[in-house]
Amino acid sequence: MAEKGYTILVLSDTPSRARQWHLSERGLRVALFGGALAILTIASLVIYSLTVQLDVAEHARLRETVKAQRRVATRLETLAQEVTRLRTFDHQIRRLAGMEEVQSLMAMGGGTLELGKALAAGEQAEYEQLVERLYQDLQRLEREVALRTESLEAVTTYLTQQKNRLAATPSIWPTQDEGYVSSSYGHRASPFTGRRQTHTGIDIAAPRGTSILAAADGVVTFSGRMAGYGRVIVVTHGFGFKTFYGHNQKNKVRKGERVKRGQVIGTVGNSGYSTGSHLHYEVLVKDRTINPLKYIVDEGRQARARQKK
Repeated sequence: MAEKGYTILVLSDTPSRARQWHLSERGLRVALFGGALAILTIASLVIYSLTVQLDVAEHARLRETVKAQRRVATRLETLAQEVTRLRTFDHQIRRLAGMEEVQSLMAMGGGTLELGKALAAGEQAEYEQLVERLYQDLQRLEREVALRTESLEAVTTYLTQQKNRLAATPSIWPTQDEGYVSSSYGHRASPFTGRRQTHTGIDIAAPRGTSILAAADGVVTFSGRMAGYGRVIVVTHGFGFKTFYGHNQKNKVRKGERVKRGQVIGTVGNSGYSTGSHLHYEVLVKDRTINPLKYIVDEGRQARARQKK
Protein backbone atom coordinates (compact mmCIF):
# COMPACT_ATOMS: atom_id res chain seq x y z
CA MET A 1 0.00 0.00 0.00
CA ALA A 2 1.41 3.37 -1.03
CA GLU A 3 2.42 5.67 1.81
CA LYS A 4 0.01 8.50 2.31
CA GLY A 5 1.54 11.82 1.39
CA TYR A 6 0.92 15.47 0.69
CA THR A 7 1.65 17.65 -2.32
CA ILE A 8 2.54 21.30 -1.90
CA LEU A 9 1.84 23.27 -5.07
CA VAL A 10 3.08 26.83 -5.57
CA LEU A 11 1.61 28.65 -8.61
CA SER A 12 2.81 31.83 -10.30
CA ASP A 13 1.50 34.04 -13.10
CA THR A 14 3.46 31.92 -15.53
CA PRO A 15 2.04 28.33 -15.60
CA SER A 16 5.36 26.94 -16.76
CA ARG A 17 6.99 28.17 -13.53
CA ALA A 18 4.65 26.37 -11.13
CA ARG A 19 6.40 24.43 -8.35
CA GLN A 20 5.28 21.44 -6.43
CA TRP A 21 6.70 19.28 -3.67
CA HIS A 22 5.51 15.93 -2.48
CA LEU A 23 5.91 15.19 1.20
CA SER A 24 5.08 12.06 3.00
CA GLU A 25 3.06 12.30 6.19
CA ARG A 26 6.21 11.57 8.19
CA GLY A 27 8.17 14.21 6.29
CA LEU A 28 5.44 16.81 6.89
CA ARG A 29 5.52 16.10 10.64
CA VAL A 30 9.29 16.48 10.67
CA ALA A 31 9.04 19.73 8.72
CA LEU A 32 6.37 21.13 11.05
CA PHE A 33 8.34 20.06 14.14
CA GLY A 34 11.49 21.58 12.75
CA GLY A 35 9.68 24.84 11.94
CA ALA A 36 8.17 25.05 15.40
CA LEU A 37 11.54 24.29 16.95
CA ALA A 38 13.15 27.02 14.85
CA ILE A 39 10.45 29.50 15.88
CA LEU A 40 10.86 28.58 19.55
CA THR A 41 14.63 28.85 19.24
CA ILE A 42 14.40 32.27 17.61
CA ALA A 43 11.86 33.41 20.22
CA SER A 44 14.10 32.16 23.03
CA LEU A 45 17.06 33.98 21.56
CA VAL A 46 15.03 37.19 21.25
CA ILE A 47 13.77 36.89 24.85
CA TYR A 48 17.27 36.10 26.13
CA SER A 49 18.69 39.07 24.23
CA LEU A 50 16.05 41.38 25.69
CA THR A 51 16.65 39.94 29.17
CA VAL A 52 20.38 40.46 28.87
CA GLN A 53 19.82 44.04 27.72
CA LEU A 54 17.51 44.66 30.67
CA ASP A 55 19.99 43.06 33.05
CA VAL A 56 22.77 45.20 31.65
CA ALA A 57 20.63 48.33 31.99
CA GLU A 58 19.61 47.40 35.55
CA HIS A 59 23.19 46.59 36.43
CA ALA A 60 24.32 49.94 35.04
CA ARG A 61 21.55 51.69 37.00
CA LEU A 62 22.51 49.87 40.19
CA ARG A 63 26.17 50.66 39.58
CA GLU A 64 25.35 54.36 39.23
CA THR A 65 23.17 54.15 42.35
CA VAL A 66 26.03 52.56 44.26
CA LYS A 67 28.41 55.27 43.06
CA ALA A 68 25.94 57.97 44.08
CA GLN A 69 25.46 56.39 47.50
CA ARG A 70 29.21 56.11 47.91
CA ARG A 71 29.59 59.81 47.11
CA VAL A 72 26.84 60.63 49.61
CA ALA A 73 28.56 58.51 52.24
CA THR A 74 31.87 60.27 51.63
CA ARG A 75 30.26 63.71 51.75
CA LEU A 76 28.37 62.85 54.93
CA GLU A 77 31.55 61.67 56.60
CA THR A 78 33.25 64.93 55.63
CA LEU A 79 30.25 66.87 56.96
CA ALA A 80 30.37 64.89 60.20
CA GLN A 81 34.03 65.83 60.66
CA GLU A 82 33.21 69.51 60.01
CA VAL A 83 30.35 69.41 62.51
CA THR A 84 32.67 67.83 65.08
CA ARG A 85 35.13 70.69 64.59
CA LEU A 86 32.25 73.17 64.81
CA ARG A 87 31.08 71.57 68.05
CA THR A 88 34.60 71.74 69.51
CA PHE A 89 34.90 75.39 68.49
CA ASP A 90 31.50 76.13 70.04
CA HIS A 91 32.58 74.50 73.33
CA GLN A 92 35.84 76.48 73.37
CA ILE A 93 34.12 79.81 72.68
CA ARG A 94 31.48 79.15 75.34
CA ARG A 95 34.16 78.19 77.85
CA LEU A 96 36.13 81.37 77.13
CA ALA A 97 32.96 83.45 77.37
CA GLY A 98 31.95 81.76 80.62
CA MET A 99 28.70 80.50 79.10
CA GLU A 100 26.95 77.23 79.86
CA GLU A 101 27.80 74.33 77.57
CA VAL A 102 25.23 73.07 75.04
CA GLN A 103 24.80 69.29 74.97
CA SER A 104 25.38 67.65 71.61
CA LEU A 105 22.53 65.89 69.82
CA MET A 106 24.81 64.08 67.40
CA ALA A 107 25.68 60.45 68.08
CA MET A 108 26.94 59.05 64.79
CA GLY A 109 26.09 55.37 64.44
CA GLY A 110 28.92 54.51 62.10
CA GLY A 111 26.53 53.96 59.23
CA THR A 112 28.34 56.42 57.05
CA LEU A 113 31.76 54.78 57.28
CA GLU A 114 30.37 51.24 57.16
CA LEU A 115 28.30 52.06 54.10
CA GLY A 116 31.30 53.52 52.35
CA LYS A 117 33.35 50.38 53.10
CA ALA A 118 30.55 48.02 52.08
CA LEU A 119 29.94 49.85 48.82
CA ALA A 120 33.66 49.95 48.07
CA ALA A 121 33.88 46.19 48.64
CA GLY A 122 30.73 45.46 46.66
CA GLU A 123 28.95 43.92 49.64
CA GLN A 124 25.19 44.32 49.19
CA ALA A 125 23.85 41.95 51.86
CA GLU A 126 23.27 44.71 54.41
CA TYR A 127 22.91 47.49 51.89
CA GLU A 128 19.38 48.55 52.84
CA GLN A 129 20.20 48.62 56.55
CA LEU A 130 23.32 50.68 55.91
CA VAL A 131 21.41 53.12 53.72
CA GLU A 132 18.85 53.53 56.50
CA ARG A 133 21.63 54.24 58.99
CA LEU A 134 23.14 56.70 56.55
CA TYR A 135 19.91 58.69 56.41
CA GLN A 136 19.63 58.53 60.19
CA ASP A 137 23.12 60.03 60.36
CA LEU A 138 22.02 62.69 57.90
CA GLN A 139 19.06 63.62 60.12
CA ARG A 140 21.33 63.80 63.17
CA LEU A 141 23.77 65.99 61.28
CA GLU A 142 20.98 68.34 60.25
CA ARG A 143 19.81 68.64 63.86
CA GLU A 144 23.37 69.16 65.07
CA VAL A 145 24.01 71.87 62.48
CA ALA A 146 20.79 73.62 63.52
CA LEU A 147 21.79 73.35 67.19
CA ARG A 148 25.31 74.68 66.63
CA THR A 149 24.03 77.49 64.42
CA GLU A 150 21.60 78.56 67.15
CA SER A 151 24.33 78.17 69.78
CA LEU A 152 26.86 80.29 67.89
CA GLU A 153 24.20 82.93 67.27
CA ALA A 154 23.60 83.01 71.03
CA VAL A 155 27.35 83.26 71.67
CA THR A 156 27.64 86.06 69.11
CA THR A 157 24.75 87.92 70.74
CA TYR A 158 26.26 87.39 74.19
CA LEU A 159 29.74 88.54 73.14
CA THR A 160 28.26 91.54 71.32
CA GLN A 161 26.39 92.46 74.48
CA GLN A 162 29.53 91.99 76.54
CA LYS A 163 31.50 94.12 74.10
CA ASN A 164 28.83 96.81 74.26
CA ARG A 165 28.73 96.51 78.05
CA LEU A 166 32.51 96.91 78.27
CA ALA A 167 32.32 99.93 75.97
CA ALA A 168 29.60 101.37 78.25
CA THR A 169 31.50 100.76 81.51
CA PRO A 170 33.24 103.94 82.82
CA SER A 171 36.72 102.54 83.30
CA ILE A 172 39.29 105.29 82.65
CA TRP A 173 40.61 108.23 84.65
CA PRO A 174 38.42 111.20 83.63
CA THR A 175 41.13 113.88 83.43
CA GLN A 176 43.95 113.83 80.91
CA ASP A 177 47.33 113.04 82.53
CA GLU A 178 46.54 115.26 85.50
CA GLY A 179 44.87 115.26 88.88
CA TYR A 180 44.55 113.36 92.10
CA VAL A 181 41.67 112.58 94.44
CA SER A 182 41.34 115.51 96.83
CA SER A 183 38.03 114.32 98.30
CA SER A 184 36.91 110.69 98.22
CA TYR A 185 33.51 109.07 97.82
CA GLY A 186 31.31 108.66 100.90
CA HIS A 187 30.88 110.62 104.11
CA ARG A 188 32.93 113.79 104.64
CA ALA A 189 32.79 117.20 106.30
CA SER A 190 31.33 119.89 104.03
CA PRO A 191 34.04 122.35 102.91
CA PHE A 192 31.50 125.17 103.32
CA THR A 193 29.56 124.31 106.54
CA GLY A 194 31.85 121.76 108.20
CA ARG A 195 28.86 119.48 108.75
CA ARG A 196 28.90 115.80 107.91
CA GLN A 197 27.53 115.09 104.46
CA THR A 198 27.51 112.33 101.86
CA HIS A 199 29.84 112.98 98.96
CA THR A 200 28.27 111.25 95.94
CA GLY A 201 31.42 111.21 93.83
CA ILE A 202 35.11 111.99 93.97
CA ASP A 203 36.83 115.34 93.57
CA ILE A 204 39.86 115.26 91.29
CA ALA A 205 42.11 118.28 91.83
CA ALA A 206 43.67 119.36 88.54
CA PRO A 207 44.91 122.59 86.93
CA ARG A 208 42.30 124.83 85.38
CA GLY A 209 41.82 123.98 81.69
CA THR A 210 42.83 120.31 82.05
CA SER A 211 40.90 118.17 79.54
CA ILE A 212 37.96 116.14 80.86
CA LEU A 213 37.61 112.76 79.14
CA ALA A 214 34.48 110.67 78.60
CA ALA A 215 34.95 107.61 80.79
CA ALA A 216 33.08 105.35 78.35
CA ASP A 217 31.06 105.37 75.14
CA GLY A 218 27.67 107.00 75.44
CA VAL A 219 25.30 109.85 74.65
CA VAL A 220 25.35 113.28 76.28
CA THR A 221 22.00 113.63 78.06
CA PHE A 222 22.78 116.94 79.80
CA SER A 223 25.18 119.77 79.08
CA GLY A 224 24.61 123.04 80.88
CA ARG A 225 24.48 124.70 84.27
CA MET A 226 23.23 123.01 87.44
CA ALA A 227 22.77 124.61 90.87
CA GLY A 228 25.82 124.08 93.06
CA TYR A 229 27.83 122.27 90.38
CA GLY A 230 28.22 125.06 87.85
CA ARG A 231 28.80 123.73 84.34
CA VAL A 232 27.86 120.06 84.22
CA ILE A 233 27.95 117.24 81.68
CA VAL A 234 25.97 114.00 82.10
CA VAL A 235 26.69 111.06 79.79
CA THR A 236 24.35 108.06 79.60
CA HIS A 237 26.25 104.94 78.55
CA GLY A 238 23.63 102.20 78.57
CA PHE A 239 23.39 99.06 80.70
CA GLY A 240 22.33 101.35 83.59
CA PHE A 241 25.58 103.39 83.59
CA LYS A 242 25.77 107.20 83.76
CA THR A 243 28.67 109.54 84.51
CA PHE A 244 28.51 113.06 85.93
CA TYR A 245 31.17 115.74 85.43
CA GLY A 246 30.78 118.97 87.45
CA HIS A 247 32.42 122.36 88.16
CA ASN A 248 33.68 122.51 84.57
CA GLN A 249 35.38 125.54 83.09
CA LYS A 250 33.94 124.72 79.66
CA ASN A 251 31.63 122.10 78.17
CA LYS A 252 32.73 120.97 74.71
CA VAL A 253 29.79 118.70 73.89
CA ARG A 254 26.08 119.27 73.46
CA LYS A 255 23.02 117.31 74.55
CA GLY A 256 22.32 114.43 72.18
CA GLU A 257 25.93 114.16 71.00
CA ARG A 258 27.43 110.67 70.94
CA VAL A 259 30.87 110.36 72.54
CA LYS A 260 33.58 107.71 72.71
CA ARG A 261 35.71 106.61 75.66
CA GLY A 262 38.68 108.99 75.99
CA GLN A 263 37.07 111.79 73.96
CA VAL A 264 37.58 115.31 75.33
CA ILE A 265 34.19 116.59 76.47
CA GLY A 266 35.18 119.64 78.56
CA THR A 267 37.84 121.28 80.70
CA VAL A 268 38.41 121.37 84.46
CA GLY A 269 37.36 124.56 86.27
CA ASN A 270 35.80 125.80 89.50
CA SER A 271 32.33 126.88 88.39
CA GLY A 272 29.51 126.60 90.92
CA TYR A 273 30.20 126.11 94.63
CA SER A 274 33.89 125.26 94.57
CA THR A 275 36.92 126.04 96.69
CA GLY A 276 39.37 125.49 93.85
CA SER A 277 39.94 124.04 90.42
CA HIS A 278 38.77 120.43 90.36
CA LEU A 279 36.43 117.93 88.68
CA HIS A 280 33.52 116.47 90.60
CA TYR A 281 33.13 113.01 89.03
CA GLU A 282 30.30 110.57 89.70
CA VAL A 283 29.42 107.11 88.44
CA LEU A 284 25.77 106.07 88.67
CA VAL A 285 24.43 102.55 88.16
CA LYS A 286 20.66 102.50 87.71
CA ASP A 287 20.61 106.04 89.11
CA ARG A 288 22.44 105.02 92.30
CA THR A 289 25.89 106.48 92.92
CA ILE A 290 28.83 104.06 93.18
CA ASN A 291 32.43 104.78 94.17
CA PRO A 292 33.99 105.65 90.76
CA LEU A 293 37.35 104.14 91.79
CA LYS A 294 35.76 100.67 91.66
CA TYR A 295 35.49 101.00 87.89
CA ILE A 296 38.82 102.62 87.06
CA VAL A 297 41.07 99.88 85.63
CA ASP A 298 44.26 101.97 85.54
CA GLU A 299 46.03 100.57 88.60
CA GLY A 300 48.65 103.33 88.47
CA ARG A 301 45.92 105.94 88.70
CA GLN A 302 44.28 104.11 91.60
CA ALA A 303 47.58 103.97 93.47
CA ARG A 304 48.13 107.67 92.83
CA ALA A 305 44.61 108.41 94.08
CA ARG A 306 45.31 106.50 97.34
CA GLN A 307 48.61 108.32 97.86
CA LYS A 308 47.00 111.75 97.49
CA LYS A 309 43.95 111.08 99.66
